[in-house]
Amino acid sequence: MKPIDDVRQISAITYGFLASKALFAALDLDIFTKIAGGAATLTALSEATGVAPNRLRTLLTTLKTVGLISEADGAFANAPATATYLVAGAPGDFRDYVRVVNGGFLYEGMRHVEKSLRGERVFPDKGFYEGIVYSEGGVGAEAFGAAQHKGSLGPARIFAKRVDLAGARRFLDVGGGSGAYAHAVLRRYPEMRATILDFPETLETARRYAAEAGLSGRIAHVGGNAITTAWPGGQDAVLMSYVWSAVGAADIPALARRAFDALNPGGSVLIHDFMVDDAHQGPDFAAWYLLAAILDNPGAECLTPGFVEGALGDAGFAVERTEPMLDGITSLTRARKP
Repeated sequence: MKPIDDVRQISAITYGFLASKALFAALDLDIFTKIAGGAATLTALSEATGVAPNRLRTLLTTLKTVGLISEADGAFANAPATATYLVAGAPGDFRDYVRVVNGGFLYEGMRHVEKSLRGERVFPDKGFYEGIVYSEGGVGAEAFGAAQHKGSLGPARIFAKRVDLAGARRFLDVGGGSGAYAHAVLRRYPEMRATILDFPETLETARRYAAEAGLSGRIAHVGGNAITTAWPGGQDAVLMSYVWSAVGAADIPALARRAFDALNPGGSVLIHDFMVDDAHQGPDFAAWYLLAAILDNPGAECLTPGFVEGALGDAGFAVERTEPMLDGITSLTRARKP
């Protein structure tokens, strides 16, 4: 990113959250679905949402300025990406992920980032993720799990297509949550069986999704903490997706050693996470997510390929490569147990 040289660029950063809130508000009203359903005028949208025309016009104007919708001859239309991802029943519908995870959990959580940067924990006895989702009055395991599942289905399919696990029979998904990644892998490899290890509060939701996918007989679930709970051994592949960014730097060597011990000789460990380049120059989305990770644990590391590969090498793995997974957001490091 070129260093900024104009005060207007500072203002754009300062007020960027207003566009985010406009999107979250639109999703709360399900405006994009209503437009797709034919309520395309201001009057029709006002009637469909119950929002007065003057206030709705302001929101719709904001949505136009960021490209989410357009207007011609008094009729509104969804942008192509909006129609694909933010409309009920659309192929890539992930409205709940944007609304619940980003608009609720992450947006509200960032109010605590200054505290976390000072090294203070939001929840003294647990990580922010565990506390805000599962504590009394939190988001709730079911709502959060459902939103995460919808948001993970697309990335999981990309992951399963790009990672060659031919010959593997036992797959351990550490921190696998609702099971989106495990499901995608099992669909590609019919002879594989998987185990998902995650917080006990995730199990009910994960089992329900496994049943809906017809995969209950091929997935085992272990409730616990990845750092303190015993991992099942005899694995051919171990995945840790978005796990290393959520723990303290001191915990990463332990996780790497646990993966090494759980794998059969020749087995693969896969680290999928937000990573910036080794020069810490970007990409921007990865850097933003890693900043948010400090909420979960003030000891979190600013992950880079060099750091991840070094930790795996220190644990005894033969590192193969790190490559982009979700372009500009995440990377995947693959290593093998000799």
